[in-house]
Amino acid sequence: MRGLLALTIALAVGALSGCSLFGLGGEDRQVPQGDAWRTEVVEAIEGTPGVTSSSVVVQESDNGAGYSGPLLYGSIKVEGDAQAVVDDAMLRVSEVLGQESDGVRLNIYVSADGGPADKLRQYGYDGVSDGAALWEATH
Repeated sequence: MRGLLALTIALAVGALSGCSLFGLGGEDRQVPQGDAWRTEVVEAIEGTPGVTSSSVVVQESDNGAGYSGPLLYGSIKVEGDAQAVVDDAMLRVSEVLGQESDGVRLNIYVSADGGPADKLRQYGYDGVSDGAALWEATH
């Protein structure tokens, strides 16, 4: 009975404060520690074999809908087996960001062999919008 009362109180307090029990609020989202990852994640993409150019950057974002934080944004050009190159690049990115980096948003476009730029979902990453989701998709 006490457990039920404690859970009820926790839910009420969480609802009133705008937080959830699972830490999925704007400021509760996790990002890698320090600032080195910002450079490392860009270098991971640029160092992927088959990536011929990259304009990917990490910038601070505020979308006005409750999210503010780092955004990995830009486009990459690839040659060869585009799917394999994208898979390798995204694995490298996920290794830098880590498995709990739900506070890092992703918005990356891919241009293969001089064609038009496509979103990551065209390469099987549908619904991957942050580092934690990328980790799940690549591991």
